[in-house]
Amino acid sequence: MGVIISGLRFRERAACGLASGALLLAVAVSACSAPATAQRGTPAATTTIPDLSGGWLRLDSEGSGSFDGAAQRNPPAALTPAGQAMVIRGDGRNLLADGAGTGPAHQAGEPYIVSSGACTPEGTGGSAIDPNSTAIFLLQSKDEVLMVREGPGGRRIHMDGRGHPDVTKLAPSLYGHSVGHYEGGALVVETVGLPEGTVQGGGRRRPATRLTERFQLAPDGKRLTITYTWDDPVLYVRPHTYQYSFERLPSGSYAFETWCDSSDPTQRQSIVPPKQQ
Repeated sequence: MGVIISGLRFRERAACGLASGALLLAVAVSACSAPATAQRGTPAATTTIPDLSGGWLRLDSEGSGSFDGAAQRNPPAALTPAGQAMVIRGDGRNLLADGAGTGPAHQAGEPYIVSSGACTPEGTGGSAIDPNSTAIFLLQSKDEVLMVREGPGGRRIHMDGRGHPDVTKLAPSLYGHSVGHYEGGALVVETVGLPEGTVQGGGRRRPATRLTERFQLAPDGKRLTITYTWDDPVLYVRPHTYQYSFERLPSGSYAFETWCDSSDPTQRQSIVPPKQQ
């Protein structure tokens, strides 16, 4: 025969059950909403993982009028004699038409060619090491951070505690070999294995040059500052440092598809600057 419970006692037990369920739910929600801690081996009390996921667009925060103008505001690199004597052969990217950039500014309505049309597997234009006006997108997980851009190519940043391979046995590549960790609420990335090339502010790089990037999120989560530090005692008198600022794109933003085909004559297309308002 079943047990009959009075209405009062039933309500008391139901209330207790609801209170217990609410407590468990509150604990679960608190656990889910608490700041994530760094990858394995890092004390949870000292390291918080910032939410960098999503799209970011580089800003001309100082109002210089162009990214070239913004770069000119960075401190110049202090090169050693070896750094000054280093000859940069280039990788076929960012090639301009003959005479480009040597004359007066083009006027509104005057067409001009902006690229010679040369392509590499990573396309032309900026990269995920040196972003230009195309957006970059970050995707975070426990063991790696992916960094892609509106254009070919992307970076894999290893977050699983591994070190760099022997740089003398590492084939240089546009994005090199990157490892990262979280420190003081920022993502810190170290990269080696980049090919010989130039760096903002008149700097130089080679496969043994060490690039450290610090991704610092603003308190409101809407701005991102990346501090770049290039260190190589063979090339630099002292480490060369500068910063880029980025604005977070709206939720749901995505990278636009792009193409690059050196055999396509439209790759050498010109633009017509509009009238400035």
